[in-house]
Amino acid sequence: MKRVAAIDFLRALAIIGMVASGSMFWHAELPAAMFHAQLPPPTFVFNPDVAGITWVDLVFPFFLFSMGASMPLALRRREQKGASTMQVVQSALHRFVWLAGFAIILGNTRMYLLGNSPEWVASLATLCVWVLFFVMFIRLPKIEQRRNTILNWVGFALLIGATLLYKPLFGVDVALERSDIIILILANMALFGTLFWWFTRNHPTTRIVIIAAFAMLKMASGVEESWTAHLWQFSPADWLFRFEFLKYLCVVLTGSLVGDMIYRWMSAKKENDDTATDNGSLSIAIVATLIATVVLLMWGLFSREVETAVYLSVALCLATWFMLKGLRSEHSVLYREIFVAAMAMLLIGLITEPMEGGIKKDHATVSYFFTTSAMAAMVLLSALMLEIRFKLRFKVLEACGANPMFAYVASGYLLTPLLTLCCVIGPMNEWFHSGPWLSFGRGVVFALLVIAVTYPFTRKNYYWKS
Repeated sequence: MKRVAAIDFLRALAIIGMVASGSMFWHAELPAAMFHAQLPPPTFVFNPDVAGITWVDLVFPFFLFSMGASMPLALRRREQKGASTMQVVQSALHRFVWLAGFAIILGNTRMYLLGNSPEWVASLATLCVWVLFFVMFIRLPKIEQRRNTILNWVGFALLIGATLLYKPLFGVDVALERSDIIILILANMALFGTLFWWFTRNHPTTRIVIIAAFAMLKMASGVEESWTAHLWQFSPADWLFRFEFLKYLCVVLTGSLVGDMIYRWMSAKKENDDTATDNGSLSIAIVATLIATVVLLMWGLFSREVETAVYLSVALCLATWFMLKGLRSEHSVLYREIFVAAMAMLLIGLITEPMEGGIKKDHATVSYFFTTSAMAAMVLLSALMLEIRFKLRFKVLEACGANPMFAYVASGYLLTPLLTLCCVIGPMNEWFHSGPWLSFGRGVVFALLVIAVTYPFTRKNYYWKS
């Protein structure tokens, strides 16, 4: 089954958002909306009492949602090829080990950890790690799978060895506890999301109950000395798994329900159906109201004009629904299904918003999971409508979504050391430090560079896969 460009687009927005937010300089004069809501300028001191979300707070749930949405497409393909439950479980465990190892290696080999070494040494060491990442994850298009697997394991083994050499060569302590938390959470979501989807693949109602159970468990864990609090804090190995990670299944499994809808649509549509008969102006209006709803929610929840945002978003959603009912193509059934799912998520998110001190990414609230899932679904639906009705694609951007691990490390392990070796990074940073919006511009420039370097590799089918 072919890739769904809209899912790649959503994942790409998340990856590029991560790169931009991680590469920009934190300038105290920039608006607070440019940072995580709980890390406001000018001090950037973490304050868990600040409610609201910004665009930076959307990138992680957007990625989780796209992960969930892609699961039915990938796993149904395996099911059709006759994969057994044991094979799926083994594959999920393999991916977990691969991604968890990736997270730990990332946490111990960041270039900034080599600050006591000459810049050229730090740059070359980081580039060597990038090459080994390439060997560990690459899927070469013209090599048989068995040989490719051997190549990947060799890369993994060499990476472990190279990481362990950081202590004797550079004086950098290596620890299992030092990891890339984003990738570590994704490793857990890849494992448990796959298992929960597989065992409920024909019982979506059961999956909805599981989502509700984790949401309620998250809220109940706030009761001190309760069994739910103890369970939430449980961890057999803190560096690898914490039970509280499972709260993100609220986003992943919700995304998988939308993925089920897309899979059913793709399975049912005729192979020769390339015609979209929906009214073009009406389709554009629907996309506009969907994006307007996302922007409105961001504004209202950040500025704490929550009541106004609720009323206006209800009005926009009703307008969108009536316009969706005016579509007559066979695609419109899928559009309405996704929209209804998004509205259900948004309803839960807005109803629970006043609880837990308001919506927050850190520490994450139930409202955060469902509101951001609804926003992700609306962006996905917008991209899907543009793709189907107007054949409008964002191929350069989608390349990052189709090759996310490559794009994720390109900035820190490829571009930064290369720019350092070329003696460019110093003058660049000095210039970007000279003004608040130039500080943000650094994130934009690095995001564009990541797109520029990822696109040709993806076009040549050099994918990094776990």
